[in-house]
Amino acid sequence: MSNLIIRNCQPYNLAAEGQPVDIAVRNGRISQIGHGLTDPAQPETFDAGGRTMIPGLIDVHVHGAGGGDTSDGTAEALRTMSSTLAQRGITSFLATGMTRREEGNQHLENAGEYTGKDLGGANLLGLHIEGPFVSREKRGGIQLGGIETPSVEVLDELLETTKGALKMMTIAPEVDGALNVIRELVNRGIIASFGHSDADYEETKAGLIAGISHVTHFFNTMRPLHHRDPGPVPAIFEQPGVTVQVICDGIHLHRDMVRYIYKQFGGERCICVTDGMRTMGLPDGKYFYYGKEYESRGGIARYLDGTLIGTTYNLHQMLLNFLEFTGCSLDVAVNTATANPAKVLGIDDRKGAITVGKDADLVVLDQDRSVWATIIGGRIIYRKVEGEVVA
Repeated sequence: MSNLIIRNCQPYNLAAEGQPVDIAVRNGRISQIGHGLTDPAQPETFDAGGRTMIPGLIDVHVHGAGGGDTSDGTAEALRTMSSTLAQRGITSFLATGMTRREEGNQHLENAGEYTGKDLGGANLLGLHIEGPFVSREKRGGIQLGGIETPSVEVLDELLETTKGALKMMTIAPEVDGALNVIRELVNRGIIASFGHSDADYEETKAGLIAGISHVTHFFNTMRPLHHRDPGPVPAIFEQPGVTVQVICDGIHLHRDMVRYIYKQFGGERCICVTDGMRTMGLPDGKYFYYGKEYESRGGIARYLDGTLIGTTYNLHQMLLNFLEFTGCSLDVAVNTATANPAKVLGIDDRKGAITVGKDADLVVLDQDRSVWATIIGGRIIYRKVEGEVVA
């Protein structure tokens, strides 16, 4: 944590006031916002040059970046992810992965061990596990070995393995035993997220009543909306407060479908995510994911049989696409990747906004809205002017 005064910046939520302000940071948190701030305890200053400031981005669904992946199960991979994400304006993330019981889920154990530790870049807030209690028919990129019969006993094993770092689990409510697991997730303060599911309308409603409060990559790996078989979409829409993950790469969701989701659900219920792979920030080519070869091309990752498994676009790009696809205001678009995920994770008391008392996780946008600087806990992690990560 650092002490710092950021001068001459324009917080996105104070744009109507016109004049740039200073932001003082003490012990990694925003201590003051005003004009001409001075504090002997904060000798370091950073001039934002009148650029726009937004809160640090929070990705609740990202598998990998920069060549590192949660599935690698190593500290080096997590540090690579952390550093790569920070350079793209992401200041916090959930390391997302699947289970591998045959290997003892060592990769999840290691991710749990490094949760909350300084990885040199974006904060690792915990884990999001896709599975293992999901539909075989809608498994998408999840291997059959990563699917198990829902039980509280298996959940207990995963909680022990992840050292209490499990924050979100994607689950299919129609699978026998899943409703009991959903209730147990809620009891333990873990987000139960609908996904990789073949549930119909009634089965989805049952899952929502049991405690599902979030939806993994909305519209993907679930039944489509149909006039004679409504499926999960209207059930989710009808449940107040349920939030939906939106992948704005133009492939997982058509741009007009993104606009439809925004119009139906409103900006407060939309959470931009990446579902990002290790190839985020790497050139196009063939790579491996959980031992199976896939190809990354044009920002999209697919297994060689054509199965869509993820993207290489980062969350900053998703935010800008959401802005373009929906025609919403910058405030709304920014919130889909900051305030909204912070609220989902229950950390909005300290992250997701530029206000006094919040963590100084901040991103400075250049005139073209590219990431110009990333500040995490008051530390300048990335500066575009130098083109490198800095300590």
